[in-house]
Amino acid sequence: MIASVVVSLLMIAVLFIIPRIFNRLFDDEEISYAEAFGENGFHALLAGVILLWFIPFGILIIFPVAILLSILSPAGRQSWHHFGRIRIYAIASMMVILMLGGLAPTADPRAPQSWGEPLFDENPKAPLYPSGKQFTWLMLPNDGGLNVEIVQSLSVRTPHQFTKFSAASSTLLLADLLNMQQSRLNQAVQLLDDQIVFDLDEDEMKLVPIKDKKTHTYDVNSNQAEVQIRLFELRSLTLSSNPDGVKVGEVFCAAESSWRGELDVLVVVRPIGHTGLSSDRYAERLTAQWIAS
Repeated sequence: MIASVVVSLLMIAVLFIIPRIFNRLFDDEEISYAEAFGENGFHALLAGVILLWFIPFGILIIFPVAILLSILSPAGRQSWHHFGRIRIYAIASMMVILMLGGLAPTADPRAPQSWGEPLFDENPKAPLYPSGKQFTWLMLPNDGGLNVEIVQSLSVRTPHQFTKFSAASSTLLLADLLNMQQSRLNQAVQLLDDQIVFDLDEDEMKLVPIKDKKTHTYDVNSNQAEVQIRLFELRSLTLSSNPDGVKVGEVFCAAESSWRGELDVLVVVRPIGHTGLSSDRYAERLTAQWIAS
């Protein structure tokens, strides 16, 4: 939460710093910060920062709605005509600060004690933005069968919003649109390749979303917890001439948001033939342990 608070304060500081810069560079007479952005301009920009703590999807909703409302209003268009330059400088500066906040380090991912020490505590191929950490475990079956599971626990920064409301769904949506899951999956594919007979190339894998429900309720210590979930088919593009590849496993994701401006994500990768793909589609035991940790 500290990182989000610092980013918020820096964005608010811009509203005081930009008018001072404009006073020195462009205006002969001193203009107060309350007047520099036009009527209600200062308060609207300040409200935008505050709403990042309450509005689901954050800046993805606040920015376009604010611009649309100001364009639809005749008084708003007139205000932009007179104060557009200083507003653009302020908004651009605030957006830069908000996006740079995505580089702030995150807390360690959730790590249930029953899972032991992670095999890897980072992924060198993970994207640099937004900031995140990743722990990876390899869980092998006692009978040496196909019930291999690669389990990853991640903490990822959510720079577009500070509130926890809908942070999981919005971040998963962005990850899907920007194909961010793929880069974090390479490490799991390498481990999976070592355990199954197929020859998998982590650079020639494709995630195909499975149409299913978006949330699932888990029993955790006699309580119920509803979390966002996603399911994907893991397809190899090198084991088949089909341009869509051939299915070699499934990837299950669960996500919980927090007021830290971060998202906690559980990823479970299982090969084709794993009995849990039909009997335990939502990784009940692992997810309940992860939620409780």
